Order: sequence, then C-alpha cells, then structure tokens
Amino acid sequence: MKNKINALILFLCCSAANANDSAFNKARDSLFWPYLYSGQYYTLYCGAEKRNRKGIDVEHVYATHWIAEHLGCKNRRTCNNEIYLQASSDMHNLWPALQRYNRSRGKQAFGEIRGDEPNFAGDRCDFERTKGKGAIVEPRDIVKGNIARSIMYMIHRYDLPDHGMLPMLVRWHISDPVSPEETRRNNLIKKLQGRSNPFISVKN
Repeated sequence: MKNKINALILFLCCSAANANDSAFNKARDSLFWPYLYSGQYYTLYCGAEKRNRKGIDVEHVYATHWIAEHLGCKNRRTCNNEIYLQASSDMHNLWPALQRYNRSRGKQAFGEIRGDEPNFAGDRCDFERTKGKGAIVEPRDIVKGNIARSIMYMIHRYDLPDHGMLPMLVRWHISDPVSPEETRRNNLIKKLQGRSNPFISVKN
C-alpha cells in the first residue's frame, strides 16, 4: 500500500500535463474516500452521520475558483497550472458535505451574519447564507475552527489571498480549538500526503 500511495503523491505533486480537476479527481477517488472517509463519518456543514458517498460532495473550503482566479486561469476547467493541480487536490482543504449545502455555498466567502436564519426553510442545520452579490456563508460554530485552519493553511502553503477573511479566521481558530477528530484527520493526511497542517500540529 505504501508504494501505491507514494506513486500517487508523485503524480499529484509533479504532473502538470493533466488539465483542470484531474489531480483533484484522482486524490478524491484514490485517497480521500478510501483512506480518510471509508467508514462512519460526519459531514462538515451539518454534522450528518454517513457511511457512504450518496448525496455527498467533496467541498473545497478554500474555493477552487479562487485558486484558479489567483493564478490567472480563465476558469478551473482549463487551469493547467502546476500550483493549481497541487492546491486543488490538497486534502487539508477537502471535506465531505451534503450536496445541497456544498452547492449553496458555491464560491462564496465565509462570514458572520447577524441573527439566526437558516438558509433552507425548516432546516435544523445551522447553515446561514445571505443573498445577492457579495453573499457570505456562516457555518455552524463547531466547525468554524476546522474551516479557519483549512483556509489559513491554503493561504500559507500556496500564497493565496485571504479575501478579507483573515482576522475572522484567526478568531474562529481561537474560539473553536482543534478537536481529537481534527488531529486524527491531520495525522492521516500527513501519512498520505507527506505534510501536516501547521495550524493543527502546532500547540497554541
């Protein structure tokens, strides 16, 4: 298994010949689902208990649209940039999410919304989203730290813009400390990918 994983890491890190989301698709199908979420798990935005992939998308919390845009690509489907291939397939940025929430979030930035109005009527999930141009999404409190640490990792690792979120992300990082599950996930990704998220690994 170790040789297989090493060969896959080499493909993800060094292949610039594959366009668009080929590296992400490979990481999703060969590492993310088989090793990170092969058994019981909980979705990011709603904490829904799952044991399979039905109705689940793999969410990039640092949106791939932002990565492609920063690198000067027209869109993610035609971005052949090697950094895009690496960043879009980096598992520290990937989380399982119910499809309706992943699609509602889209490429919107995260933020803090006054009041407590769920995005979907009658929904018990604490997922809020404003409307119109410049819409923002506010996730449930218990995953704000997870999201913050993923985004800060991406900003640090790939020198990406913070889209005005950094002060808030630091607050979220402090208010929602690293959980045992987040540590387990980080350690496993380090084994699979060869590097950890320093915002999880470093003791505060």
